[in-house]
Amino acid sequence: MTRMGLLKKLLGRGSGAPRRGGASSQFHESETIAQRSSSENAPRRELVRVVLRDTMRKHGIPSDWMDCRILSVVTRKHQAGMHVQFIVRQGDEQLLTHVHAFQDTFWQELEKFEVHPRKWLFSLAWQFDGTGAAAPGMLAGADGWDDDTQPPQDTQPPAQDADELATDLQALYAIRDAALSGPAALTDPPKDKPPLRP
Repeated sequence: MTRMGLLKKLLGRGSGAPRRGGASSQFHESETIAQRSSSENAPRRELVRVVLRDTMRKHGIPSDWMDCRILSVVTRKHQAGMHVQFIVRQGDEQLLTHVHAFQDTFWQELEKFEVHPRKWLFSLAWQFDGTGAAAPGMLAGADGWDDDTQPPQDTQPPAQDADELATDLQALYAIRDAALSGPAALTDPPKDKPPLRP
């Protein structure tokens, strides 16, 4: 099959197939999938909005503090779903410490209406549009974090005798030189350099 024949076959015009009004069947199929996705997601979009309002009420969050943005998508396997983004417009500093609890409540409320909401709600994201208490772009300093995993201030190795360090360094150089000079040198290390101590 020639290259042109292969291209015609891939584009749907091979083996004498007539062209239908100049429109490709691939575009027609994708439009049909998008329309089906939109119709399937319409009640789910409304459900997400209702559950968000209920979750905000349960957590005592004023109705003008948060909103949501919903993006309907179709996967490669033609599965309709959506991505939801919570937009925080006010109260950033109060809400930040409760993000996980709020999100857990949202999922629990959603599961009261849908058995497996994670099959069609692919992701939850947060966007903070309000102004925080700290200046923009400023993070807490090293002393500001409540984290016990920070390294100790003194990161220097314990003090050792200078002669001992020099001996160890010579042994490392001997190993390096032996590796660079070839396999014969590895079996017979130089006699004038001391072996590496454990």
